[in-house]
Amino acid sequence: MAYSNTIKQTTAKAPKSLGNQLGRWAIHLDFPVIKIAKYTGATRQTVYNWFSGTEVTPAYREKVSNLLRILQSSKTADEALRNVQHHN
Repeated sequence: MAYSNTIKQTTAKAPKSLGNQLGRWAIHLDFPVIKIAKYTGATRQTVYNWFSGTEVTPAYREKVSNLLRILQSSKTADEALRNVQHHN
């Protein structure tokens, strides 16, 4: 499911933080929020909050950093999903 224009605009305007970078890559690849939530152990709302610039708390920072690296090294959402499954 594609991201809404509201989410895209909010993410684009937010300060660049770890969570916001994750959001930018997720939107770029159309990588599902539900998969981010499942991988990190966060709620979907928390993931959307990260996209909008909310700080990633230390409890999630390592998982978010790992996922960001996976997204940055992937060319498609499918490739990213395979890489996430491999790293779980």
